[in-house]
Amino acid sequence: MQRFLTIIIFAGFCTGLHGTAFLPPGTAFDDSITSPREYFGFSPGERHLLHHQLVGYMQLLAGQSERMEWVEYGETHGFRPLGQLIISSPENMKQLENIRAEHLKLADPALSHKLDIDSMPVIVNLNYSIHGNEPSGANAAPVVAYYLAAATGAEIDKLLDKMVILLDPVLNPDGLDRFANWTNNNVGRNPNPDPDTREHVEPWPSGRSNYYWFDLNRDWMLLTQQESRGRLAQYHSWLPNFVLDFHEMGTDSTYFFQPGVPERTHPLIPDSVFTMTKKVSQYFAQALDSKNAPYFTEERFDDFYTGKGSTISDLKGAIGILFEQASARGIVQDGANGQVSFDFAISNQVAVSLSVLEGSLQMRKEFLQHTRQFYRESVELAKNRDFAGYRFASRDDPERARQFADILKRHSIEVYPIEDGTAWFTPLQQPQYRYLEALVEQRSAFEESIFYDITAWTLPLAYNLEVTPIRKIPSAVDIPVEESALEKSDLGYVFPWSPLMAPRLLLDLLEADVDVKVAKEPFEMDGKAFGYGSLFIPLRNQRDKAEAIHGILARGMSGGLAPVTPVSSFRTDKGIDLGSNSLVNIRKPGILLVAGRGIDTYAAGSIWHLLDVYHDYPVTLVEPYQLQGLDLSLYTALVLPGGSKTVYPDEIVEKINAWVRQGGSLVCLASAGKWAIESNLVSLKLKVPEKPENIQRQPFATASDNRALQDIKGAIFQTEIDVTHPVGYGYSKSSLPVFIQRTEFLQPSGNAYQSPLVLTENPLLAGYASEENLELMKGSAAVAVEVRGKGSVTLFAIDPTFRAYWRGTEKLLLNAILFGGHMNP
Repeated sequence: MQRFLTIIIFAGFCTGLHGTAFLPPGTAFDDSITSPREYFGFSPGERHLLHHQLVGYMQLLAGQSERMEWVEYGETHGFRPLGQLIISSPENMKQLENIRAEHLKLADPALSHKLDIDSMPVIVNLNYSIHGNEPSGANAAPVVAYYLAAATGAEIDKLLDKMVILLDPVLNPDGLDRFANWTNNNVGRNPNPDPDTREHVEPWPSGRSNYYWFDLNRDWMLLTQQESRGRLAQYHSWLPNFVLDFHEMGTDSTYFFQPGVPERTHPLIPDSVFTMTKKVSQYFAQALDSKNAPYFTEERFDDFYTGKGSTISDLKGAIGILFEQASARGIVQDGANGQVSFDFAISNQVAVSLSVLEGSLQMRKEFLQHTRQFYRESVELAKNRDFAGYRFASRDDPERARQFADILKRHSIEVYPIEDGTAWFTPLQQPQYRYLEALVEQRSAFEESIFYDITAWTLPLAYNLEVTPIRKIPSAVDIPVEESALEKSDLGYVFPWSPLMAPRLLLDLLEADVDVKVAKEPFEMDGKAFGYGSLFIPLRNQRDKAEAIHGILARGMSGGLAPVTPVSSFRTDKGIDLGSNSLVNIRKPGILLVAGRGIDTYAAGSIWHLLDVYHDYPVTLVEPYQLQGLDLSLYTALVLPGGSKTVYPDEIVEKINAWVRQGGSLVCLASAGKWAIESNLVSLKLKVPEKPENIQRQPFATASDNRALQDIKGAIFQTEIDVTHPVGYGYSKSSLPVFIQRTEFLQPSGNAYQSPLVLTENPLLAGYASEENLELMKGSAAVAVEVRGKGSVTLFAIDPTFRAYWRGTEKLLLNAILFGGHMNP
């Protein structure tokens, strides 16, 4: 070990062969392998690499070296390929599939005891730059890959013989290219370290997020993005033992590696993870010490949210490590600890990457034994529970349960349909027991109440599912296949609004200029109940479109969007008839979404994704300043996400007010609602906490923690919903779990009919909220509406599309957008 660490001492200060920086100077390299400088035309750190350059180089190495194979496992929203270099000794590469198959047996307690781990290679997964504007990892990847391809000698031969390395050069290609294009086009021949220079002032939405402005590092559990789904499938195909996640943080920091804050580790993560993390971290420390590169551990970052790359692996039998390097956010930038240069950041990432490999080699058997023991213990823990598994269902909409089941399957969790196919069962006794518990748990008591990320995520609540622990394992059934043929009608068609994907069918019809009516009262027809918000497509005045309408509806029904019923009579069995004035026309939506400087990137991205991806409908995206010059009459709905206090100019208030009165639907989320109140767009009010009469003296050192204790970082609460209100259309139960990550709450409307969603008297379902916040939010409005003229303003005090996985509340937002003109009782 000492010999290896001595080599690293010069990393970042020597040029190496072929002009390759940052690598051990005493190592011999194979001249037939192309170096990064030879391929790119410049040394890493002189410019920011683009994704196609990275992929091209990785593919070149795979073609030149018997130690490597390039495997593509997916594609980004921007059509960029996602791939890994698989690296090992030439002998191992020849039997790679056998190695992989044997390794997966570690996760099967029925087989793992037969394995000889003394002879098994350890599987190491190097993941770089899941945040695109944290580029030192991605730019270090070709240097590490070159070392593994070209280095020669007994040490590298031993290392490759004892491990298989999965090297993912960049986990967020779309974001990386967005950032690289910006900084490469705004740096001069003389790089400027001034933080205010254009190079360092990245425009909205920044390169941190992916194409639809999602934080991919928070999506490992949720799997809303195609990048995450492809990546997790590749992860499960190997189940690595050691997972490394390379990031960057603010320029004023140094270098962080785990362990993080010990008290903020998720309770489902076994203690052995912290112990092994502590032990392997000595290799990172010595590598950085030898470079005179300061670092810190066991503070700021934690392992509580189980949906991050470095934490999910802790619950899948591996050891996950987070690395955070101070960022230059360009070529060089002044910081609190002196100038941070891009090449220095890269050199640290390379040095730590090589120390990871040394630690993996020295602790190989411990890693393999940990994985085997993890899955053995998981099954034993499940046996100690007093029930067999979970039943989950959604009576009014089986699609939500089916989609949740799909998430479980993608996490390699066993799940199957039961009863009539509208309910599902997942047993406890399975290797992925711990991760199943992480997905479904409702935790509201904590040893530590300060968190780096959200404090609750309970997926069944996010999908608004009924979840029941059951004692006896039920029998699986075949999901009945609905007859997809839709009979033609001369009168029209109806379909319910309750299905998750019914909005997509409605939007398909409206985009084809089909007249559709929404039911403000329920009815029954042909033995079927149609609740508030059901849709009726009359053919009387659009017979020329009859064939097209039937085709849209038939495709929607066969695609599982919603069940469609042909109308044989305008007379119903119960409730309103189909000629009733309680069936009102829906306008074809023209949706304006403000997305730009000052706007919450993730909130805007989740709304855009909801409409553009989930429901396949175009959205007009505009910067806040554009509102002043737009003709709002061209749009039916204006959606304002939260953001900076000053993001919406005062000059547009009267313009928006006039547009609403003419029938516009204004939807305000988070701080945009506060702006609407302060701008007198609505007469609604915020609930303001009472100021204490006497301020108690506190220690200065506790100020930061005390402020954090009053934050709601993200928790789940119970609400009561008015299913008769247009905002509540499509819901059947009177209760609805919601997600909140703010501490500003709405007073209920002064109009008794316009608070369609209110928090209950004991609202906390999962996560952390202070007693003061819980008292303040009791009975507050989660959604409040104000009718103005022909239109309406809807304020959300919840996050209806949080991280795109809160499928149970997204319809609230869609209702506000689509039915804003029908809010007047």
